[in-house]
Amino acid sequence: MKILWALVAVLSFAPAAWADPPPGSGRRLTEYGDNFEEPGWTYNYNNPKLHNQYYDPGSGWTNIIPAGNPPLGVSANGRWQEGTVRGHPDMVEQVNTPRRGLRGSNFALRLQTRNSGAPGRTEGTLQQDDLLHVANGRTGANTPVGKGLSVVTRIYLPPLKDWEKRQGYHIGFRVGASGHKPGEKPGSVDYWPGIWLWLNQDQNGNNDHFRIVVRSDNEGQDVMATETQYTRTGWWTIGMSFNADGSISYYARPGVGDLRRSDLLVFRQGSRSRAATYTPYNLLFNDLDYLFFSLANIDGQWSTEFIIDDIAVYAVE
Repeated sequence: MKILWALVAVLSFAPAAWADPPPGSGRRLTEYGDNFEEPGWTYNYNNPKLHNQYYDPGSGWTNIIPAGNPPLGVSANGRWQEGTVRGHPDMVEQVNTPRRGLRGSNFALRLQTRNSGAPGRTEGTLQQDDLLHVANGRTGANTPVGKGLSVVTRIYLPPLKDWEKRQGYHIGFRVGASGHKPGEKPGSVDYWPGIWLWLNQDQNGNNDHFRIVVRSDNEGQDVMATETQYTRTGWWTIGMSFNADGSISYYARPGVGDLRRSDLLVFRQGSRSRAATYTPYNLLFNDLDYLFFSLANIDGQWSTEFIIDDIAVYAVE
């Protein structure tokens, strides 16, 4: 949290400018997407799941993968799979769509996790599980940016009193992509930009709110996308546009309506403003491989329960 506030303090401001067409513009790509309406939609866990990375001060980040895995967890329709670095959430299940969801939606997907780390090593520390959405069963789809790509999802947020009792990151909507440095030939530098929801907790529980954090700015630092402190829960629509110039624009709005240009996130401070359009890590976006949801929690206690619906990828014609 201290780092995030410091970043806001030094944020370089520029006039807010509208980016390319908002997420959801153009043609919906059929090789991606899921609305969970298939009767009996199921996820095959194929446990034991992958053990998460853990931090050992003596040797740094270490990846532990238990014997007997693969096979990875995978949905029956082949569109979702366990991440190859972290395990999947402990709960991946089709549920009835909460009230005020998309018109015609009967089902959505519940995500929640508890044992997100490495058994016997990470209990009580902040950990993370990932669920990947893949195109035609492949994590290396390499869908080119062309004139522009975008990703959109709906996320149902429970009342703030029901979130995991801690301050920090709770859920991320992200992509696996490749990019290149400005001035260099397009290459295959992997990176994972996205949008996170960060909970701020009041000590007395009277002023809890969440913030929207983007990963990342041009220097590779997570930054607050807007100065707004949100208390409205229920359905939200979140998306990212991958612009033809290689930048990424981040959008969000409450409800399930389509994203508009005016939903581009903007950080305002006095007369200055900074639109949430960046080249994360100073990389220009080349192509899209997969989408994924990250659930963060204290290993051993239940994460916040989130429900997602209607994941989609669009290409500007």
